[in-house]
Amino acid sequence: MSSSELNVLTPSLHTVGNIVTGTDHQTQVAIDAGMLPVLPQLRMHPKSSIQREAAWALSNVAAGPRQHIQRLIACGMLPPLVALLKNGEFKVQKEAVWTVANFTTGGTIDQLIQLVHSGVLEPLVNLRTIQDSKIFIIILDVISFILQAAEKLSEKENPCLLIEEMGGIDKIEALQLHENPQVALTALNIIENHFSEGEESGTVLPALDQDHEFLNRLTKQYQGPTTPKPRSKP
Repeated sequence: MSSSELNVLTPSLHTVGNIVTGTDHQTQVAIDAGMLPVLPQLRMHPKSSIQREAAWALSNVAAGPRQHIQRLIACGMLPPLVALLKNGEFKVQKEAVWTVANFTTGGTIDQLIQLVHSGVLEPLVNLRTIQDSKIFIIILDVISFILQAAEKLSEKENPCLLIEEMGGIDKIEALQLHENPQVALTALNIIENHFSEGEESGTVLPALDQDHEFLNRLTKQYQGPTTPKPRSKP
């Protein structure tokens, strides 16, 4: 995976990516073999297909237990992840969104705080221009999940203020007119539950200590970039 030769790098990354779609133990073996320190440089590779495969592998590590998520943090994965959300091609951004979704639903509160401190909210809010409604809903669910977690810690004002400062409220409000009704409803719930002045109306999203059903269902079913896994060898 550190090779400069694409005919070596591509199948190596592809193979490791398929391994981490397996059990937690199989993923741990790949982590112990040293896959994580290599991923940040691959996510900045000049070929977008390599960036995408690296982000896909990362998303499947993030879908594991909390100790795997902590290894991602320890290896400095969050800044390159935020960079992909900001500047990656659309297909790469989608993989990065899945990584954040898996991280959010599987991480501890402390890990979630580190995710927010890495600057993840701004690129998520700014991804509203994408045309994929499924990704839209996942992004909005992640934002809602973060706001609910902050509310549990009595620190709701902090991420709300961050979203307000980056113009996120107007962007989320605009999504209430989205052609996809689920996108529109999720955006409405975020505004009414987290940004309205004392209003209690609206559909209430699940509490943080309940299953975050939609997001959990999506992340559990996710199997990598467009093609079902395991994919055939190149």
